[in-house]
Amino acid sequence: MHPSDLTDNAATPAQGSAATSVQGATAEPAQSTRSAGGRRGFLQATAAAGLALAAPAALSQSRAPIRIGVLNSFTGLSARPGLNNWNGMQLYFDSIGNTIAGRKVELIREDDQLNPQIGLQKARKFVDSDHVDLICGPQASNVAMALLNFIKQTKTFLVITGAGVDPITWERIPYMFRTSLSVWQLCHPMADWMFRNGYHEMVLVGGDYVGGRDVLRSFKEAFVAKGGKVLKEIYPPLGTTDFSIYLTEVRSMSPQATYNFLPGSDAVRWVQQYAEQGLKDKIRCSGFAGMVDPSTFEAQGKSALGVLTSTHYTDTIDSAENRQFVADYQARFKAYPDSYSDYGYVAARVVAEAIKAVDGDTSNKDKLAEAMTKVAFNGPRGPFRFDPVTHNPIQNIHVVEAQEVGGRTVNKILETFRDVRDPGVKPA
Repeated sequence: MHPSDLTDNAATPAQGSAATSVQGATAEPAQSTRSAGGRRGFLQATAAAGLALAAPAALSQSRAPIRIGVLNSFTGLSARPGLNNWNGMQLYFDSIGNTIAGRKVELIREDDQLNPQIGLQKARKFVDSDHVDLICGPQASNVAMALLNFIKQTKTFLVITGAGVDPITWERIPYMFRTSLSVWQLCHPMADWMFRNGYHEMVLVGGDYVGGRDVLRSFKEAFVAKGGKVLKEIYPPLGTTDFSIYLTEVRSMSPQATYNFLPGSDAVRWVQQYAEQGLKDKIRCSGFAGMVDPSTFEAQGKSALGVLTSTHYTDTIDSAENRQFVADYQARFKAYPDSYSDYGYVAARVVAEAIKAVDGDTSNKDKLAEAMTKVAFNGPRGPFRFDPVTHNPIQNIHVVEAQEVGGRTVNKILETFRDVRDPGVKPA
């Protein structure tokens, strides 16, 4: 059965019971006024009528479920990140009994298939047919960019739980928040770290879509500003299975290192073939979060070892909050959480904290946005809070290296940049 089938049926009893109680209440005051025959009876009847008039709104708000449309890539190239994002979200909502401020939480899941037009169609369905209170997602930056005009025009509340492209931050949409990260937050600290650690000439490789191009643009901007030299930018098409032509080109330029952003299964193949072609021991491989992490380690095997990435989350963060998250995630899904798992978990908590702060009233978007701006807590990734201007998170960013520890491949933290804030300014 489709999730929307369940939510449609669940909403009906609450609406029906509210209507029944109103009808029963409004029939009694006239009888009470006639039988009382005096001022006291009249006042009692008037008070009852006032309560009855208030009942529809109160009952509707208190009993109706909170409907959240979850839009992500659940099939194809980025199916694994999308599923892990979904798992993290479910884990948090389950931990609070799938209830916020007395209202049940209903998640309606849709697959954007990594396609901007399909993503836009699903967003319209959420708003026009499902009547959701807000949308969470997507993971894909190309899908997120396709949603922006629709979100602005319809004034839909959107919590971005993945997509990191910087133009999202520049938009300043009042009812749009991002709980994941921005490209700037990962690329600038990483460019600084690479240059300081002796990597002054690099080749940049990114998937040929809006996410890959934005990542390489941001890294190049920061790296060149430090004095680094970019020998070339390479953009393989999404879904490339054989990267040999691109790896041969990298070898011919002999850079000190490469910086790479390739989503999902493309990242698995790139890292595998990088090692197979003999580049791993000659040209340092580095990249964006997710290129090597628990969701890719098994497939990549030993080829992942030594790869450097920058990330907001790794399961090796030493904190009580993260240890609990890792334990709960392992118990539920029999796997270690990755950065996408944290995306979903933190997004769900942000939504819950904001709705709880407005006593479950999601109808006033201005108040909900104000409450969300003030949400702050220590999560698995560490301290989390919003920039009140950009609605982008302020958080720690880690440079990590894939290492074998205790018989398991993990991303070990080499350096932490604390309270990284994206300035949210479009480059000149």
